[in-house]
Amino acid sequence: MELIQIGTNTYYLKNNTNIGIYKINESEVYLIDTGNDSDAGKKILKAISNQNWTIKGIINTHSHADHIGGNKIIQDRNKTDIYANNLEGAIINNPILSPSQFYGAYPFKEFQNKIFMAEKSTVTKSVADLPKCLEYFKLPGHSLDMIGIKTPDDIYFLGDSLISSLTINKYHLFYIYNVEEYLNTLDYLSTLKGKLFIPSHTEPLQDITDLINLNRNKIKEICNTILQICTTKQNYENILKEIFNYYHLHFNLTQYLIIGSTLKAYLSYLYTNNKLKIILEDNQLLWEKNTP
Repeated sequence: MELIQIGTNTYYLKNNTNIGIYKINESEVYLIDTGNDSDAGKKILKAISNQNWTIKGIINTHSHADHIGGNKIIQDRNKTDIYANNLEGAIINNPILSPSQFYGAYPFKEFQNKIFMAEKSTVTKSVADLPKCLEYFKLPGHSLDMIGIKTPDDIYFLGDSLISSLTINKYHLFYIYNVEEYLNTLDYLSTLKGKLFIPSHTEPLQDITDLINLNRNKIKEICNTILQICTTKQNYENILKEIFNYYHLHFNLTQYLIIGSTLKAYLSYLYTNNKLKIILEDNQLLWEKNTP
């Protein structure tokens, strides 16, 4: 991990999941997320030790395993406080809830891995208890109740509220829990003014306008693709198959869980907005495009 200073007291560790750091005083720092596993946690501890800093607290933007995977080793070694929103905190405290949420039931063993399920750590404080200099703001949609953090250096850490162009161009579909809320969050992000923006899985950006538009346009495209598939009655599994085929995606268990769960979010969004209708027929729940 490379430590990069981006403000007077704001840093980040460049990683698959970028790790935010804010230096609260000469010797103590707050972390923003901790990466995907204990190895990431060890690298964070080494980077912090090299600066002769100590970790005052961990702020988790949300409860997905690639953002909380280093929590346990850091908390065990430093008795560190962990800050999270209530719903996200419940999953951090009970990691089995994460793959259960993706799958919709108790997950079989192949889904109980570090991609979907971090080691247990303990949330000790609410984000409402953060130091006054660190401002949190809600970014729902990608997860239940994700937050971002603004530091006094006018730098915004955005969690997974913006998906990278690399991911969008390669996979097209990216995980969304609530499509309506995700679109609302994109609208909110477009109002922010700051020195620098740090999405979790791409390079820092001075201007996030193009990435916001890319995310929004891809969601609209996927909605239209689903509606095209549903010009005739379709069950969920067939819609999923057609989505994989349309975007030339490789079907494996990980993609099945991520894209399958995301498809359900799209179906819910389109139904709620009267774009799809539900038909119960021959002991099946079928989806069909709603005609005006």
